[in-house]
Amino acid sequence: MCVRGVLPFIYGGIFMVSNTPKSWINYLQMISDLVILNGALALAFTVCRDWEYFLAFRDLYLLIFALLSLLSLLIFNFYGLYNTANKSWADIMAGAMASLVFISLAIIVLSYNIPYYVVPPRVLFVFALIFAPTLIAWRWLLLSFERKVTPARKVVIIAESGETEYLSNKLNGRDRLLGVVTENRLAKGGLPVLGTFEDTEDIIASRGPDELLISGSLAWETKTKAILLGVKYGCTVYLVPNLYEIMVSQSVLSQFEDTPVIQVSLGKTHGMEQLKRIFDCLVAVIGLVITLPFSLAAALAIKLTSPGPVFYTQKRVGRNNKVFQLYKFRTMINNAEARTGPVLSSEKDGRVTKVGRILRMTRIDEIPQLINVLKGDMSIVGPRPERPVFVEKYCKELPGYAYRHMINTGITGLAQVSGKYSTSPQDKLRYDLLYAKAATPLLDLNIMLKTIKVMFSRDKSL
Repeated sequence: MCVRGVLPFIYGGIFMVSNTPKSWINYLQMISDLVILNGALALAFTVCRDWEYFLAFRDLYLLIFALLSLLSLLIFNFYGLYNTANKSWADIMAGAMASLVFISLAIIVLSYNIPYYVVPPRVLFVFALIFAPTLIAWRWLLLSFERKVTPARKVVIIAESGETEYLSNKLNGRDRLLGVVTENRLAKGGLPVLGTFEDTEDIIASRGPDELLISGSLAWETKTKAILLGVKYGCTVYLVPNLYEIMVSQSVLSQFEDTPVIQVSLGKTHGMEQLKRIFDCLVAVIGLVITLPFSLAAALAIKLTSPGPVFYTQKRVGRNNKVFQLYKFRTMINNAEARTGPVLSSEKDGRVTKVGRILRMTRIDEIPQLINVLKGDMSIVGPRPERPVFVEKYCKELPGYAYRHMINTGITGLAQVSGKYSTSPQDKLRYDLLYAKAATPLLDLNIMLKTIKVMFSRDKSL
């Protein structure tokens, strides 16, 4: 896919594992990952001189190595490490680090639950020291090679003249933009204009683009024509969805007499919300217990390095526009908005303290929000709650923004694991509404696992 930050029109399986066909490079990645994994384990046993125990239970260890190999392939595929042609290096590295976390956890679980199978902590520590840098270095070499042998995808943007520059900035830098198709042969940013909407078929037939990126704000007739022509000429079509298209996605098929109709709603399956609430409380309690040492360390660091309270509370808007107090560890100077008033935080915000930057980078500042989850103010997964002043602003500027408050807000969400700090409020709204249409326990688990990867990505936000 050539687009980052722009959503395709998703009908099913939102944000699930990619089904992109595998190339020979992907199979090379799989084989090399298995070699590195098993080689790192073998080398760790050698360095720690634990081969005698290994040889005593050789068959059992070989079986476990095979299970770990299969599990690693599944984890790597889940984090997109076998669909890297258009991914950034930072995204690949974050996926590799998240994978290492789960592989190490799997080794620990197996060590304490299978008789006679014990991986000493020193072996696990040496394994991590060997596996992580080796995998990252090899993946960097493979990515460089993949960039050289993978041809650039030819892209045509079909949008109104005012949107062309915005959409062109969403291309990943490796794709070749043939030009744009607009209503009046004009485009912002000096982009090459291929023609008007009436010329769409001639342009696609003569230029032979691999991909079409189509704006969702176009007139229905123009948009439908472009999509059908893309399918006709074998292009991969990406449509930035508008509110209508998000609302009808994954809708229930029904009928009036013999006329097929679709039921449009953001309603929940009966019993799903109760199941989600139980899941939220369980995760929140476990999370508070596991993160207690980090919370105590964070509270002490804040108190010793910056005058002011340890916790920071702020009014946020939740479900059905209910205002609640959101809890976080304080990462800014005390009374940071005394002079500026309410402003959105940025990636390089000068008001953030040194300790605060560490807390934000590691996401430790978000831990107190688990208390909000137990109180029922939020869920683990859902649209991020905004401050009342910004909700009022966005409701005026973005059609459909109010619909995101029909479900519980969350600590993490589809917009957080898919977008970046710089993702526009409009694109974040698209992610939030797509999540609202497709929310299931499986999707929530998917997003929670993706959040582990976000913790290793500096350009992502929670």
